[in-house]
Amino acid sequence: MDEEIRRRRRALDQLWEEGRRAIGADQRFVPGEGSPVARLMLVGEAPGREEAEQGRPFVGRSGQLLNRVLQEVGISRDQVWVTNVFKARPTAERGGRIVNRRPTAAETRTGERLLRQEIQIIRPRIIVCLGSLAARAIIARDFSLSEGRGKWSRLPDGIAALATFHPAYILRQRGPERDQLMALFEQDFRAVKEALERCS
Repeated sequence: MDEEIRRRRRALDQLWEEGRRAIGADQRFVPGEGSPVARLMLVGEAPGREEAEQGRPFVGRSGQLLNRVLQEVGISRDQVWVTNVFKARPTAERGGRIVNRRPTAAETRTGERLLRQEIQIIRPRIIVCLGSLAARAIIARDFSLSEGRGKWSRLPDGIAALATFHPAYILRQRGPERDQLMALFEQDFRAVKEALERCS
């Protein structure tokens, strides 16, 4: 197993080098992280401000919410691979502020190509798509979160995939709506935990 971990880390290092060249020196590259032999991969959309500053995925408020739910259902983040479709934060300047923007077509092609290679290296048994953008990159181009959330899909390579809300979306809600989304989010991760136990 140690040799397999080293092999995968070498492959990831090569992929990150390719990714850094592809996005250019003017953007902060944020690679995936976790166990390179993880059975579970979590895929979000793109790094936020704190993630871009630290160079790590899901370390801001969204990451804190994700970590809490993982802990509640009994999944150790150390045993998971966490990444994003886009390995750099797409930004624009508006009114003197740096804000998030929609990725360009070229950024989408690059992000999805790197993600496909990342999945081939990690070879997870289960992928959880956090948000509709990740689900459209992994499950189906026309994926709708309102219709497909919490439903299992089987990818061509045999990986089981499930889509749920992005933690940032939950955090933007207030009151009863946030409570309802949190309950569904936790429910989805309990289903993921059960699926992991079945494939152990």
